[in-house]
Amino acid sequence: MVQKNREISSENGEVIPLKLFKSTENSSNAGRTCIMVVGTSGTGKTTLVNIYTGAKEKTGSGAQAVTNATVVVKDSIHSEAPLWLDNPGWSDPGGKSDSHVFKDLLGKMQAECIYNLKAVVWCVAPQPRMDSNLQAQAKFIDEFTVNQQAGNIWSNVIIVAKGKAHKTAEEDCQGARTAAKKLWVHAEPICLGWELAVPEIVQGTEPRLRRETLRIFTEEEIRAEMENALSRLPPPVQVVFANQRCKACGQKGDPRLMEDKCHRSKKLGHHGKLEQRFSKAEVGVAVAGGVAGVTALTAVSIATGAAEALAALPVFIAPGGVLAGHRFFNTTSESPAPCGPVRINDMRWSCCGGPEVGGEGCTDLCDLCESKWGEGEPCVLIRNPDRNLQGKMSKYEVYLKEHELVQAEQSDKDAH
Repeated sequence: MVQKNREISSENGEVIPLKLFKSTENSSNAGRTCIMVVGTSGTGKTTLVNIYTGAKEKTGSGAQAVTNATVVVKDSIHSEAPLWLDNPGWSDPGGKSDSHVFKDLLGKMQAECIYNLKAVVWCVAPQPRMDSNLQAQAKFIDEFTVNQQAGNIWSNVIIVAKGKAHKTAEEDCQGARTAAKKLWVHAEPICLGWELAVPEIVQGTEPRLRRETLRIFTEEEIRAEMENALSRLPPPVQVVFANQRCKACGQKGDPRLMEDKCHRSKKLGHHGKLEQRFSKAEVGVAVAGGVAGVTALTAVSIATGAAEALAALPVFIAPGGVLAGHRFFNTTSESPAPCGPVRINDMRWSCCGGPEVGGEGCTDLCDLCESKWGEGEPCVLIRNPDRNLQGKMSKYEVYLKEHELVQAEQSDKDAH
């Protein structure tokens, strides 16, 4: 089912139109296949993509990302090969937040109709111990396959350590491997690791020593290592995109692509405004009726000489006087009395006609921003922002919760 375009605000305040959404929950393995490269910025992701595919994507030598957005790279070396997806990377001190990098990856897959993952190549620095960054990255990788496919992704993960800090590649990848197994106990990702050889090293070092002991590889050797690793993987896993709606904030699409924002809590309230119980028209009719009645009685009294007829004057005067007086003295509970200590609190809500004081609400509202539940701009963060988002999201309260998800088709039917 195709949904209408929706706009969201990016972390820098820029309005980004979301592409048309198509659910793949009930689809077959249709769509293209890719190899996705993820990991910490500066760990050789783009270099590896260039080596394997023959591409000429811009690379850098520092820890800061050179790739500024998720890009699709075609393999010009291997025939009928999957596409490669490169991205800015995680834990970039001057770049995007990690969650936005992940959403960009998924969004690119969706936009390009890439529903199958041959491999996730997880580039890391040599690290024998798991840390919070590796745990966070493993959690993002784990989210590529969810629900009935949960955990499937780990059969198609290759960990690549940039550089050599220990004797074996398994030791250099141990921190990332531990983070993977903490999420999925059966995870057994392939572990690789090397340093990229420079001509001087190749010319001055015995080949077997260079490859087996020093683990310094040429580009051709790196390509061969990756070809061997990819050939050992099972068939591609399918990335399923759901079509859901949050009942709290109204976002639609796959939950992984939704902003980490929502409404806080639900309360009963009113979406209308407070109005006088009696309108000016009603008061006018009552006063006009009273004037007509007084005029008629006066005429009868004069014509018949029966002064007793004037005794009925209050019957005609009272309605208009009561309504006019009610309107004059009636005010909201938070407003000052219009005349001395005399006041009436009998304002009514335009949405339902209910009283301001003592009545129940007629509409579900957010208890923080007062927007209708399921509509309006989300007002709280439902995840703790990472360091790249903390300053930009400082105006938002953090209220940890999950989106209240229902199938989008069903929620649309219920709304009608």
